Amino acid sequence: MSRIKSKNPIVLVPKKGFEELGVRSFEATYRGKIAQGFVVKKNGKFFAYQNLCKHLPVTLDLEDDKFFTHDKAHLQCHMHGAMFELDSGFCVAGPCQGASLNPLELKEEDTRLVIKIPEALFEE
Repeated sequence: MSRIKSKNPIVLVPKKGFEELGVRSFEATYRGKIAQGFVVKKNGKFFAYQNLCKHLPVTLDLEDDKFFTHDKAHLQCHMHGAMFELDSGFCVAGPCQGASLNPLELKEEDTRLVIKIPEALFEE
């Protein structure tokens, strides 16, 4: 599925077709800067994070929308193997063990997810 794009810090992600252990990536452009993130679904709940590894400033998926370990038990940075819990973003293995992904504010509506990206992420 293609990356969802927004021209402001609010990203709308459709829930239709969002499968268990599925992921949807997005990017928002605001004040000339781009912030990237993704939403993952686990046990019927949705979790949104900034798409930025805590070890080095690279996206977890390296722009190919592949966020999981082979067994889908963890999110994984495909640059250097750091593994993160799906429901907390906590790093359980790898060079940034003990750190956590930056969570994004997420509001679930009937047909969509509304994700608010903090303005501070557009200043980095």
